[in-house]
Amino acid sequence: MTNHINNTKSWFEAAVPNPTDKNRAVQIGCHFEEVCEMAEALEEKDLAEILKSVATEYKEGGTLEDLFGNDHKIDRKSLLDALCDQIVTAIGVAHMFGMNIEGAMAEVNRSNFSKFVDGKPVFNEHGKIMKGPNYTPPNLTGFY
Repeated sequence: MTNHINNTKSWFEAAVPNPTDKNRAVQIGCHFEEVCEMAEALEEKDLAEILKSVATEYKEGGTLEDLFGNDHKIDRKSLLDALCDQIVTAIGVAHMFGMNIEGAMAEVNRSNFSKFVDGKPVFNEHGKIMKGPNYTPPNLTGFY
């Protein structure tokens, strides 16, 4: 699993080598967007609606300072703990459903790298990494 985490990290390092406060806000929004997709898969419609709204606010709301003001502090230790716990619980959910998370991660990483154009990411007006013309979606058949 470590190799898949390293591949994902390498993708982000190539896409955004020097993250700004705006990049951080967009990435948090993207993370909430993925949790929204999980809620939709579980048919948790009310939760999905809330998460979609929060995701949009982060992705389109500017920097974290724009969203919360310059007095807003982020507890980096607690954030890191929560992120690690989310990775652990995501692996656990996949295990509980008999899913091949390692194979799926390899396929998602392959797909993510296909978003690049000439080795560089394509961004939308809000700073989200978009799908380039050579993008191929992940084929997760056989992993679930």
